[in-house]
Amino acid sequence: MSSNPFVLLCYAQKKGGLWIAACPQFTLAAQGVDFDEAKGKLEAQIKSYIIEALTVDREHAAQLLGRQAPLLMRLQYRALAFLATLRHSRGKKLRFFEEPALQYVGC
Repeated sequence: MSSNPFVLLCYAQKKGGLWIAACPQFTLAAQGVDFDEAKGKLEAQIKSYIIEALTVDREHAAQLLGRQAPLLMRLQYRALAFLATLRHSRGKKLRFFEEPALQYVGC
């Protein structure tokens, strides 16, 4: 985990025939037919969210950008991260990345 408040830890998981990418810190999610599509859609949502917080809703920007995801979503992220470390050698379809740099930090 990063101590930089502007680095968002995100993940993508294959469910059925779709990839679901999620950003627990902003409670955002996107889906796509492949990893790159889901990641791209999530990246666009995150950028839009940040721009709106810093321009349209500047009065509440600190609250919007510093909020925590619901406990259930944070626990899901932690559980998936734990499972990814256990199943990495099996090729489990789960990837972690940082936004905005989108550098992979997990499987």
